[in-house]
Amino acid sequence: MGCFKLNKHGGYYGKKNNVIDFSVNINPLGVSEKVLEKLKESLKNIVKYPEIDGLSARKKLAEKLGLDYKEIILGNGATELIYLFAKSIKAKKVIIIQPTFTEYKRAFKINGSKVYHFVTDKRDNFNIDITSLITKIKEVKPEVVIICNPNNPTGTFTEIERIIPVVNVLNEIGGFLFVDESFIDFTNEKSYLKLIYKYPIFIIRSMTKFFAVPGLRLGYGIGNKKIINRLNQYKEPWTLNSLSLDIIPTLLEDAEYIKMVEKWCNSQKEFLFSKLKDLDYIDVFPSKSNFYLCKLKKGNVNILKDKLLKRNIFIRTCEDFYALDDSFFRIAVKRESENMKLIEALKDMTLV
Repeated sequence: MGCFKLNKHGGYYGKKNNVIDFSVNINPLGVSEKVLEKLKESLKNIVKYPEIDGLSARKKLAEKLGLDYKEIILGNGATELIYLFAKSIKAKKVIIIQPTFTEYKRAFKINGSKVYHFVTDKRDNFNIDITSLITKIKEVKPEVVIICNPNNPTGTFTEIERIIPVVNVLNEIGGFLFVDESFIDFTNEKSYLKLIYKYPIFIIRSMTKFFAVPGLRLGYGIGNKKIINRLNQYKEPWTLNSLSLDIIPTLLEDAEYIKMVEKWCNSQKEFLFSKLKDLDYIDVFPSKSNFYLCKLKKGNVNILKDKLLKRNIFIRTCEDFYALDDSFFRIAVKRESENMKLIEALKDMTLV
């Protein structure tokens, strides 16, 4: 087996401490007071081992989602579940819908899978051509097809009605649909959740992005009991600490905070998109999520990144995403005052 390097991700780790970080797709409103109070209260539990499989938290999630707790598996962030699925399925062939999150490719490559790429077209705002995807599936006959929905970094969303023909074909060839819904809480779109009873689908979600607790690493997976049992055979014990497990009920029940985040997201997404569209040297792609993929009409995005950093603004360059180049960058939606600082800085930029 070759050496697999860690992938690049968003996040500012430089020396400046006053940087507005648009590279991470995290809710910028901060942690709710109820969660902070619960964390303080839970500190006394760190002297004890947490539940080995997070049973109490799984039951709470199941109650919230209308599922059986045996249809849920917890992860140390959604990323743990990507690697766990790849390890347990041991697929010979995988199709990844690109451009997308880079960890899918790494996880399956490490586990010996041959990875095929289905590339969406920027001229169609990176939406999936379902007919072409089905043709690719019939040609490759993969054990797994991977879709990020809404997709990172493009923000595209594929509705249930459009994906049904895809899962029907996968059903016929004995393949799985792996769905990453890590950003679905930022949308008003319908989850694939109810499809798990009819189709071979495994869904992962992140709790850290919407609730602004990325340091706690919280994710969960949803699938039928057969899929979850298979994953549990490979899952390591105690991958979630007691603090993470203790706050799950608080996160789910904090209705006031959830409503506040949804209100912010809906208003600022529209606001930022309209301002970005006014910039004549940038193409901005429509997004269903809390971030936007942008493309410079000319020039290198690293020049833009360096100029913005001098203004204490950090963006995510996207040349490391499959099928994207050094003209693409991604920006997260933040508070209105921060979004305005970005727009004002972008208005001042000149690229030659």
